[in-house]
Amino acid sequence: MTAHAILVIGSINYDLIVSQERLPRRGETLVSTGFRGDFGGKGANQAVQAARLGAEVLFVGAAGADRYGELCRLNLESEGVDHRLRPTEASNGLGIVHVVGEGEVHATIVEGANALVTGQWVGENADLVASSAVVVLQNEVPASANERAVALAAAAGVPVVYNAAPARPVSLSMTRACTWFVVNEDEAAEYLGHPLGEVTDDAAMRAVVGELGSFCSNVVLTLGSRGCYVSTDHRAEFVAAVAAHAVDTTGAGDSFIGAFAAAIAEGVDPFRAARTAALVASVTVAGMGAQSSMPTREALDDEIVRQTSADPRSRRAG
Repeated sequence: MTAHAILVIGSINYDLIVSQERLPRRGETLVSTGFRGDFGGKGANQAVQAARLGAEVLFVGAAGADRYGELCRLNLESEGVDHRLRPTEASNGLGIVHVVGEGEVHATIVEGANALVTGQWVGENADLVASSAVVVLQNEVPASANERAVALAAAAGVPVVYNAAPARPVSLSMTRACTWFVVNEDEAAEYLGHPLGEVTDDAAMRAVVGELGSFCSNVVLTLGSRGCYVSTDHRAEFVAAVAAHAVDTTGAGDSFIGAFAAAIAEGVDPFRAARTAALVASVTVAGMGAQSSMPTREALDDEIVRQTSADPRSRRAG
């Protein structure tokens, strides 16, 4: 098999998305303002975003034996994502997503076939790790899968982008063997054991990034609509978010990761990679759903031109 720029090991879900003005109170039934299905799962989302930006991507995971699983498999193929999916009779993973108000997301995951993405399955696909430029991981599959993947990548000298989401107990020996540790504010609070809600100024955020350095030498702390901090080689920089009207933030973080990994695989400087990823995420939140709103490279190029044209600093004085 030819080398793949990016190997994503992770979850694949079908999302059932309900739009509503607010969450119901206990005992209350609300009528939704909309409903739709979309392809999801952190792993699949990140793989699709990287592929849409032109990266060669291989996905390792498990799709269910039901109709949702078949749809998810066909979707990966239509997106140009090669895959090795573990055979199973289990049902497909599901995401139950409530989009509230101006795009706030509340989600519940039904694990399904994702529970079978174990260290054993990763080991059976060990040949794919050494032939990859970057391995991308998340926390929607069993911990043994990530542990095995990191061990294989370390042995092969392949960098790992670990999106440690959702937050769960992790081994420091594993995270320190990764190249990048990427979390949002809520996940950072879980890992550090203290709330970040009152942390807003630059100096305090840089201190948080420094604390996260105990998990990995290279860190990205994402802050949603505010931007992110990137820390590498004892240098930390704030990368501002790109202004966008958020319709649905579902998949925005995955869009960021997919774009960041694609840029890193191309050898792009991590700070520039984060700026590109922030722009990609801004396009994603302007649409409804996760994968359905993720931009292609062509759409991203158009957005870069639009952003440049809208920036008065890019215009020459007449």
